[in-house]
Amino acid sequence: MGKLQVIEKKFHFGFRVFYNLFRLFPLLYSNTWLTLSLTALTIAASVGNEIVNYKTGVIPGKFYMALVDRDEPKFWHIFWVASLCYLGLCLLIALMNFFSWCLYIQQRKNLVQCLHKIYYKNNFYYQLNGVDDHGIDNPDQRITQDADKLTKLLGTSIIPTVLLSPFIISYYGVKVWTTSGGWGFGMIVAYFAFGVIVNRILIGPLTPWAARVEKAEGDFRYKHVSVRTNAEESAFFKSAEFEHVFSNLSFDVLFRRLFVFMCWKFPSQFFQSFFDYYGACMSYILQLFPLFVFHMYDNYKPGELINQISNNAFFFIYLINCFTRLTDLAMNLAELGGYIMRVSEFVDNGKLYEAGVDNDAFRRNSDPSAKTSGDENLIEAEHLSFGPPTNSNIRIIENLTFNLPRNKTMLITGDSGIGKTSLMRVIADMWPHQGNLRRFYEKSDAYFLPQRPYFPVGRLSLKQQLMFPAMGDVEKIGGNDEEIVRILHELKLGHLLAIVGNLTDSVDFEWQETLSPGEQQRLCFARMLLAEPTIVFLDESTCNVDEGIENSMYEMLRKRSITYITVGHRKSLRSHHDFELRIPSSTSFLFHEIHNQKF
Repeated sequence: MGKLQVIEKKFHFGFRVFYNLFRLFPLLYSNTWLTLSLTALTIAASVGNEIVNYKTGVIPGKFYMALVDRDEPKFWHIFWVASLCYLGLCLLIALMNFFSWCLYIQQRKNLVQCLHKIYYKNNFYYQLNGVDDHGIDNPDQRITQDADKLTKLLGTSIIPTVLLSPFIISYYGVKVWTTSGGWGFGMIVAYFAFGVIVNRILIGPLTPWAARVEKAEGDFRYKHVSVRTNAEESAFFKSAEFEHVFSNLSFDVLFRRLFVFMCWKFPSQFFQSFFDYYGACMSYILQLFPLFVFHMYDNYKPGELINQISNNAFFFIYLINCFTRLTDLAMNLAELGGYIMRVSEFVDNGKLYEAGVDNDAFRRNSDPSAKTSGDENLIEAEHLSFGPPTNSNIRIIENLTFNLPRNKTMLITGDSGIGKTSLMRVIADMWPHQGNLRRFYEKSDAYFLPQRPYFPVGRLSLKQQLMFPAMGDVEKIGGNDEEIVRILHELKLGHLLAIVGNLTDSVDFEWQETLSPGEQQRLCFARMLLAEPTIVFLDESTCNVDEGIENSMYEMLRKRSITYITVGHRKSLRSHHDFELRIPSSTSFLFHEIHNQKF
C-alpha cells in the first residue's frame, strides 16, 4: 500500500493566523475553569507587578530630592520603603512567571488531549500515517513540538502582554500627556505607529519559513527514528555509509531552511533592537517640551526639578517600553503563526474526517440486517471490488465472490502484492469497497494479527504486553497468571519469564527491539489466545517460526475452537485449513475446499 502525500503547503502571516488562533481557543481552554483561573492569576500577578513597578519607578527621583536637600531621615525612610517595594516586585515577578508557566503547561495539556482525541477517533491516525496524509506532514510533531511551542509562546509571552498593554498604555499615556502635553504623547504614538508598519513588512516572510523549518525538523527527526528502529536490518545491509550520507542530506535541508529563516529574521531583529534602545533617547527628547517649550518647571526648586525630571523619564521610558513590548510581540507572533497554522490544519482535517469524507476507510459497509438471511455462512462476498483509498480509479481486486461456511477455516494464497493483505484491510473495515461483503460475526469477536508484530513502547511489563490493548494498572487489566505461564511454555517462550522475573514487573528494554522476529510473532499469538476471540485473521503471522512450532500454534487454535482465516505462502498451511481462496490475478479467483492434502 502506498500512502498518498500531498505537496508541502505554504503558510502566510495575515488575518487567517488570528482567525485560526481564535478557533483554537476552545481547545486551549477545554478545561475551562482551571485554565481561566490560571489566566486570571497570571494577569493579577502582572497587574501587581505593574503597580509595584510604578512605585519603584518614582523612587529614584525621591532619592535625588532627599540627597539634594540633605535630608537624612527622609533618605532612610525612602530607603526602607524602596527595599520593601523591590522585595515585593521580585516576589510578584516570580509569581507572574510561575503562574504564566502553569498556564502554559495547562494549555498544553488541554490542547494535546484535544488533539489526541481527534487523532485517535475513527482511526484518523491510521488515515494520516497509512493511507493519505492530506498534506499533514509529521502529525506526531504537530501534537508534540508544535503544540508545545504554540502554548509556551501564548501562555508566557503573548497573553499577559496583550491583555495588560491597553490598560498600561492608557495609564502612562495620561501621565505623559499631563507632563509633556499632546506633542509628547503624539511623538510616542507616531514612534510606535512607525514601528508597527515596519514590523508588519519585515515579519511577513517569517511565518511561512517558520512552518518550513518545523517540517524539516520533523523530517530530520523521523530519519533518525527510522535508523534507530531498523538498526539491525540496516547493519545487515552494510548501509552505514548510505545512512550517514542521507542523514546529512536530511540535515542539509533543515540547515538551508534555518539559514534562510535567520536571514529573514535578521532585519526584523535589527529594527526591533534599534526600536527598543532608541526609546531611551526618545525619553530625553520629550523632556524638551515641559522644560523649554511649555516652561512648566520654571518655578521648581533644584530638588523638585530633579525629582520631576526623574519621574518624567520613568513615565516616558515606560510608555515607550509598553509600545515596544507590543512591537516585540511581532517576532513571537510571526513564529507563533507557523505553529497555529500547522496545528489548526491538523484540527480541520480531523474534523472533516470525523464528519465523513470521500474514501472514508472506516465506514462500516456491511448491512447488519442481512444477518438473518445467511446464518449458515461466516463471510459472504459477492462482486467485491476494492482499491487503495487514495485512488478510486485503481482496482486491486475486482468482482471477487465466495462464501465461507460457518465453523470452517480458510487459507488465502497468491503471489506477493496481489492483494491478500488488502483483502484483510477490507474485511477489517480499514478500506472501503464496492459490492457486497456480509460478515456474520460481531466485530468484537474478531481478532486480527497483522504481518508485522506490534508492541507498544513504554517498557511495559510482560503481562501488559500480553493483555494489550487492555488499559489500567497492571493489577487491574485481568488475565489469569497461570494461564499466561502455561501458554508461554506451550509456545516455547518460557525463557521470557526468567528474563523479566515477574509478569507484572516493568522491564528496562523495549520488546520490539529485543525479541527476535519469531519470538515477536509467538508473543503476539499468545496475546491473541488470551483475548479468546471467536474468529481470528492471521496475516503471515507464523512466517518467522519453523513448521513444528507452526503446527503447534494451529493445534492450539483448534483445541480452543477458534475459527481462523490465514494469509500465507507456505504449502504446509494447507493441512490446517478447510478452504482455499487462491488469487492468481486481480480478476481471477479460485475458491475450493481442501481435501486434507498434506505436503
